[in-house]
Amino acid sequence: MTTQDWRDWLRQNRTLALIVGGVIVVLLAIWAIDAALKPHRAAPMPAQGGTRFQVIGFYENKKSRGSFDAHKNKLTTVSPLWFSVNAAGTVNDTGYDNSLVVQAHKARVSVMPLFINAGGNNTVLLSAATRQKAAASIAQVVKADHLDGVDIDFELLAPSSRDALSAFVKDVAAKLHPLHKAVEVSVFPLTGISSSISNAYNYTALAKSADYLVVMTYDHHYSGGPPGPVAPYGWVKTNVEAALKAAPAKKLVLAIGMYGYDWVNNGAPGSAPTIPDVEAKAMAKSYGVPIRYIAAESQNRFTYTAKDGTSHVVWFMGDRSAKARVALARQYHLGGISLWELGQEDPAFWSAIP
Repeated sequence: MTTQDWRDWLRQNRTLALIVGGVIVVLLAIWAIDAALKPHRAAPMPAQGGTRFQVIGFYENKKSRGSFDAHKNKLTTVSPLWFSVNAAGTVNDTGYDNSLVVQAHKARVSVMPLFINAGGNNTVLLSAATRQKAAASIAQVVKADHLDGVDIDFELLAPSSRDALSAFVKDVAAKLHPLHKAVEVSVFPLTGISSSISNAYNYTALAKSADYLVVMTYDHHYSGGPPGPVAPYGWVKTNVEAALKAAPAKKLVLAIGMYGYDWVNNGAPGSAPTIPDVEAKAMAKSYGVPIRYIAAESQNRFTYTAKDGTSHVVWFMGDRSAKARVALARQYHLGGISLWELGQEDPAFWSAIP
């Protein structure tokens, strides 16, 4: 058909041409809106312990958003607290936020939410059927919500759950790895805590299935016990060395707790409230007391007297201590570090991350 033929056809079929043109415009608009709403894809975490140094930020929705927005260019992964797995093997949504997925993917940050054991129990692990059902449920959520993987964070399990947890992680990996999704597992440290807690985690078996093991090197001293450093450097180092005997360095991620505790009556056991690092310096300043860096522990400490006359002691991480743990992770060629949690850290910490 010649150019003149097209012109003649358009003159004779002007209405039809306008309709076709209008349909095309509408379709293009729908496509643009869909593309804008659909989460951008992030580069997935390296499968089976890649070479990139991981910087993972644990995330609680409103509390962590400011830190995420400010430092997302330094993160490889964000791990929100969004899901729990119940005894029946189904997944409960406790706060999924699609806007975070969209923003993270635009910044090339992977999104790997925590999947916790609801109620802190191990019932879902007790049979192969419920484990497999839970793994399938998790995979369904990952696909539906445009996620890049998961963090299996099953805590306070009895030692008798050891083999069942390893089997469950293997089931989850079997569902997600074919989809090019990553699996990390949060684990308690191996030494310096009760074996009734640590023995549930078979690092060697878990590392065979998971891409990363996130070693939670906290709390050595906790809110219900006597005061002391939450994560003393020597204890952290000992646990890194113990982990290296059980799993490859490239699969180990050192979790750093960006907080401390405020013990009342100079050490009387009780319920000591958590003090985020970002608030600790301001708290000491408000009471007009100095902060001491305890080099032997690589932790910070200060004491004060409250208005009611009670004496308090505060131990917390602080940016200097956190940076020392990043250096430790690099010294041992670990797979990376993670922060518990975004928004609690001293902003000065970020200078340790290129």
